[in-house]
Amino acid sequence: MQDYVLGLLSLICSLKGLTCTPWTMKVQYQVNSTLGQDVILPCIFTHPKQSSYKGYITIKWIQSNIHKPIFQCMFYQTKEQDGNCIDPTSSKRHLLQGNHREGDISLRINNVGLTDASQYTCRVELDYNRFEKNTMLNVNAPAQILSLSLDLDNLNMMVKCIAQGNPVPEVKWTSSSGPIEHSPIKVGYRVISFIPFSDQNVYTCQSVNSLGQDEKTFPNQNTNQNCTGLSVITGILVCLLLLGLVAFILDVVKRSK
Repeated sequence: MQDYVLGLLSLICSLKGLTCTPWTMKVQYQVNSTLGQDVILPCIFTHPKQSSYKGYITIKWIQSNIHKPIFQCMFYQTKEQDGNCIDPTSSKRHLLQGNHREGDISLRINNVGLTDASQYTCRVELDYNRFEKNTMLNVNAPAQILSLSLDLDNLNMMVKCIAQGNPVPEVKWTSSSGPIEHSPIKVGYRVISFIPFSDQNVYTCQSVNSLGQDEKTFPNQNTNQNCTGLSVITGILVCLLLLGLVAFILDVVKRSK
């Protein structure tokens, strides 16, 4: 819509013999990144009073699922004034990458997470007008298993696997007895799956998407060692309890004679 209005304005100016400098703003329709890396969202602009404007310029970057700007700063448009355009309230993950005095207000996002995947708005506000365009950030992530653990669900012991990735991964279960059917629950970029637990089985949860795969086994070697140690301690305690009980019974019998 903005491009249509600017084109119409340019046409009117040319028909009337006027010199009109429209807004321009260059962004990428979509930017692709990978989980944990740094990414730059390009945004370069010019405005109608590029050579004569002496007022303040406000820069805002807005993430669509957040109600306030994730980054904003303001500077005075004079060539004599130096310094960076910094938002003291913004996370250190969000910084301007380009030279804002030359119209480059590209946003740098450090250590990108899956929650950063969203539509972003690059907005410039002058004393008399404002202009903005949108860009989409896509964050790719290879399949990863975040946790594999024992879980109590309605008094039933279950093995719980939580996987994550973008594209959302497929989760598969196998055990020492063979493949296991399950009903995964998808929440955003995560998949949660439960299967019944038996101490006679060893379980493997595998997470797969087009970018990679990951798997974990339960119980693992450390878990087995912990369980073995716990079993020994429990056996000793039971034996001591039985010995104490026998001694108590013998004492009662002795006193009754």
